[in-house]
Amino acid sequence: MSSPPSGPGKTAPKILKDFLLFDPLKTAPKRNLLFDHPPPVGEGQQLAPQIGSCKHEYTTKTSQSVPPPLDLRPDVTTQYKIATLCKKCRVHADVRIDYARSNNPCPNSEYPLHHFQRLEQKPDDTTRDRIRYAWRCSAQQCQASLEISFRLGRLTTAERDLLTNTEQLKRRYEAVVQENPDREGIRQATPMEALVRLRKYVKDSLNSLHGKRSFPANNKRFMEAFGVYGQDCKPLLERLGFKYAEHEWTLPSPPPLDDRFDADGSSQRELLEDVEVELLSWMFKTSSETGAVNPAATDGWPSADRDVERTLAAQGYQRQATLRRAAPSNDELPYYASLGALPDFADSLIEFAYDRQTMCDPSNLPYYFEGLQIITESRGTEQLQMRTATLASQDVVSRRDLSAAYRFLNIPQADAKNLSDERIIELFQAQQPDLGVVAAEEARQALNKIGTARQSQLLINASRQSVDTYEDALSWLGNGASKDMSDDSLLAIVAIKTADNKENETIAQKAIATIASARKSNMLNNWLLTGRTEGYTMNVDEALRHLGIEQSLDEIDQTVLPVILDSARTDRPGDTTEKAIAAIQQHLAGRTSTMSRSPSTWPVGLTSHGNTCYLNSLLQYYFSIKPIRDIILNFDKYKLDTAVYAEKEERVGNLKVSMVEIKGGQRFAEDLAHLFQRMIKEPGTAVRPEEDLVCRAFLNPQDYALLASSAEPTVNGDLEDAVDHKLTDAPNGEDAGAASASADARHLSNASSTTLQASVNGDDPDVNMKDGGLPPTPPASPGQKPVDGQQQPTKPPPLPPRHPSATSAHAKEKALAAAKTKATQQQDVAEVHDDIMFRLRSGMLPTGEEESGEQKDALRDLYAIRVTETEVAKGVTSKPTPAVESCMLLKVPTEPTDIYSSLDALFDLQPKETKPDTEAYKSIRSLPPLLQISIPRIGWDHNKNEGFKSEEFVRLEDELYMDRYCDTSHPQVPERRRRCWGWRKELQALKNERKALSQTSVNQLDGPTAMSDTASYLNSLQQANSTLREVGMDEIEIDEDLTSTLTSTAQEQQARLSELQAEIEDLQKRLDFQFEDLKNLKYRLAAVFIHRGTHGHGHYWVYIHDFANNIWRNYNDEHVSEVTKLEDIFEAKTWNQGTPTYAVYVQDGKKEEIVQPVCREPERAPTPPPTQWTQAEDVQMQDSGLLRPQREENFVDPKMVEEGGQSSWDVTRQVADQVKW
Repeated sequence: MSSPPSGPGKTAPKILKDFLLFDPLKTAPKRNLLFDHPPPVGEGQQLAPQIGSCKHEYTTKTSQSVPPPLDLRPDVTTQYKIATLCKKCRVHADVRIDYARSNNPCPNSEYPLHHFQRLEQKPDDTTRDRIRYAWRCSAQQCQASLEISFRLGRLTTAERDLLTNTEQLKRRYEAVVQENPDREGIRQATPMEALVRLRKYVKDSLNSLHGKRSFPANNKRFMEAFGVYGQDCKPLLERLGFKYAEHEWTLPSPPPLDDRFDADGSSQRELLEDVEVELLSWMFKTSSETGAVNPAATDGWPSADRDVERTLAAQGYQRQATLRRAAPSNDELPYYASLGALPDFADSLIEFAYDRQTMCDPSNLPYYFEGLQIITESRGTEQLQMRTATLASQDVVSRRDLSAAYRFLNIPQADAKNLSDERIIELFQAQQPDLGVVAAEEARQALNKIGTARQSQLLINASRQSVDTYEDALSWLGNGASKDMSDDSLLAIVAIKTADNKENETIAQKAIATIASARKSNMLNNWLLTGRTEGYTMNVDEALRHLGIEQSLDEIDQTVLPVILDSARTDRPGDTTEKAIAAIQQHLAGRTSTMSRSPSTWPVGLTSHGNTCYLNSLLQYYFSIKPIRDIILNFDKYKLDTAVYAEKEERVGNLKVSMVEIKGGQRFAEDLAHLFQRMIKEPGTAVRPEEDLVCRAFLNPQDYALLASSAEPTVNGDLEDAVDHKLTDAPNGEDAGAASASADARHLSNASSTTLQASVNGDDPDVNMKDGGLPPTPPASPGQKPVDGQQQPTKPPPLPPRHPSATSAHAKEKALAAAKTKATQQQDVAEVHDDIMFRLRSGMLPTGEEESGEQKDALRDLYAIRVTETEVAKGVTSKPTPAVESCMLLKVPTEPTDIYSSLDALFDLQPKETKPDTEAYKSIRSLPPLLQISIPRIGWDHNKNEGFKSEEFVRLEDELYMDRYCDTSHPQVPERRRRCWGWRKELQALKNERKALSQTSVNQLDGPTAMSDTASYLNSLQQANSTLREVGMDEIEIDEDLTSTLTSTAQEQQARLSELQAEIEDLQKRLDFQFEDLKNLKYRLAAVFIHRGTHGHGHYWVYIHDFANNIWRNYNDEHVSEVTKLEDIFEAKTWNQGTPTYAVYVQDGKKEEIVQPVCREPERAPTPPPTQWTQAEDVQMQDSGLLRPQREENFVDPKMVEEGGQSSWDVTRQVADQVKW
């Protein structure tokens, strides 16, 4: 029974209950109470015992059982078996459980019960007299194997009649008397006596110590029960192993069994043991039917229920307190059965059963959630109510809720499967004009449930009025909003949508934020900040969009650009047009300045695939750190040899790594190395990362094979090989330009059009033509004579890739669409960084293993921070607990701060959330070469119950000294740290008091000023009373003491604020001075990741310090520029400066060795053949309005050569490269 388990399962107590109710002699096909799964309520008849089923009374056959000892936890060598017999139907049932697969058997802290999934039956599981069922525990670390088998009774009904039929016993008596007429004491045996005598002979046979192994065949008591010399029952006796010879019967002598667990009932000893217990059951039955005295009544019939319960580890589970609670109704019981649970389960076990069923059978999650809802409504307990509410908040939809959602939208559920998402949205939108506010919200909730059930992001976004993506934002704006529409037109639409409905203002701002992020629009960002569109600097993309130019600036011939700009001034006069033209001219001037730098001395930029600025920043960081760059470029030296090692025992990120993840990490490293080679050899200013690399950063490793166009669906072990699918290397001697073009073509071919090729911002992935130059000369076609100087290919061309099957194409499209969606949405740099490090380390050969099982490797050695945590409970300090961290994760800043204060908050003594009345502090044991510090910006506003991005200022230090956090760095460090803990608590209390006194609900108005202004206002009212009296009006009643009280309170608060400020400054000085003399562990700031934007939207870039040249550079996608204002790095306060989210420090003594941003060996682009032009003296204007010079008669522009070698003449695409204006 080794086939893998599948489908839902049952908890051990549920298995026990079904075992006791199941009658194998009365089971309808496909309605097996023990083995089959109950159908969902309303979709078929529920499973129940068949009419006439036996109400079993099992007893344990002790001699055949291997019961679990009391209080002994099983291990991999443990096997238990309980052999039973039913007193009524004489069915033998064996329950076996084997823990050979278990590392941590159930029950344990995580799995309070076994949860068994059934295994498919084999043909030999069912025979004429036996049937066998098998399950396996679904807990990954348990996987206990359970087997329950049933066998028919050993004694047939005919054999029982042979022994107990009174007519036959009478005939035997008469035959014995006739055979021995003079023998005294012969009498007719009763049915009970016949059973008792056979049982006595069988028990003597099983007793190896019984000395007398034979008896005469003319024994009168023997003949009374079994006939003259036993001849009437000879077939039965011989079947049991008795032997007759020379008027004597010999008892069977069955050999003992060494292995009771694997015994299958085929041995003679088991036969006799079974018959002995069956005879006992017949004796009980005969006694009840005839009233005869049962001599074995004192043996009893002890129930096997407890033994089976202990074998299944189902004893003592938590039960529901039934006091004052009604029993579950018949309508609820099927839901318990569907969860594999019992009605007496405690709430925690109901949750456990739900979790296991949804994990093992996710396709029926809506039904299981419905069951959980029904049980929760019946019990009304807080624990289950909280769980169902939590699941509902996580967008889990039950079957009944889904039905109600379809009904609300007037969609027949039977027809729903045939409706597209677009059609459902149309039906939803058609209802909106007729719905009130409450009904409209209910309609959105219904649509959301339908979208969740169908796993349709389109429906979910429509229900939530989501504007998280560029497309969603434009869709929400409606009114013809498109990617080509100008920014001011989009803002006009926003004004229309918010004019009639102020509730749309928040969504409108989010929509514009999303569009601004995708377009990188300064105009829209300025509108978000100020509500105005003036006073901002337009970027080049905005400028081109405003001027109605669809091409990128690189695609426009620079000689034609002045005409285009002049035309724009004529067609679109105004300040915005002038601002757009100025932005383009400024961009061109900056690019000329950048191009003037020598490629060998300046890093290349990385072109974005839409919203992949965060990934570009990380890639630049990896390239700039020489040890990381060297590991990637020489990954073969570090990778695990999968031909030698079949698995990896070491863990990565505390996770067990599969072979698929190992090969996936190696494949990702290969793509990364290819990018790094291009960054080194690229002669231009920017490189576009391949689509494969971007996709692999977000694809699961098992989906890597889908990037290959020819990849077929893979199963089992083939998946590992598919993950390792490699790109073809460039031919030897291929120059940089050709190699890059070859690589681009290869990746574009493999990635297909479903990858990021069509990026969010519509960038064209084709290689741009520079300055009207000709493309590199393509290699000669097979069969052609080689051009002079060109090497003849030595190998035949590769075969074209096969077209993928429909299944493969669908899987590929789905996986790549998911990767594209993830890649082009805003991601957190720290999370993506951790994921990339996991992928790379998964593919590496471990250099050792931590005590925790974590893998040691060259990458981990660069940034592993070894710390200890010490707990202090009621004045008692515990032994420090060691740990290893990849970065220092700070707290979300809630007020302006600096890097030291943020680190203090991490290492100081503070309450331990998981343990009440316990505090803990951290210390550093050893520091790595690279010190990574994560500065999270996303927090949770408990008042608004929503996430937010913290924009609080965090000042970074160029030099960071870590002595204060290492207790072993100096003998006085521990004492000084403890002193500072008290000072910082006092400092925080003072700051809280200052905040309470100074902060008001009115911006830029402190407490004392508010008090003083209020007193002044009341004074003015008193002056107004004299005027009111003059005109005969009632005076305004004012408490005479209120004004003076407010004035004095304002003065007191102002004085207290001054005191607080002095005390705060004094404490801060003491704190700053404490570690001034401890500066041995020096680090220098090497890189800072910056984010500008809002929660879920924005733009990333990275600053990296080039220590060798003593300059900072700004890596902003394809632009790499020198930083002239260092306050942008160390003291970023304004929106334009962004907020630091991740900082990397490097050991001062190794800074130039580790941080080497410049690594360039640019290759020269191929020189195009000379182009001969005719004298451009008569230039004719074409219909397209562009100028075209005259060329030689036989000249063919390489751009115009179509596939197959035929030339075409496209007038509208040809532009004079050397026209002088």
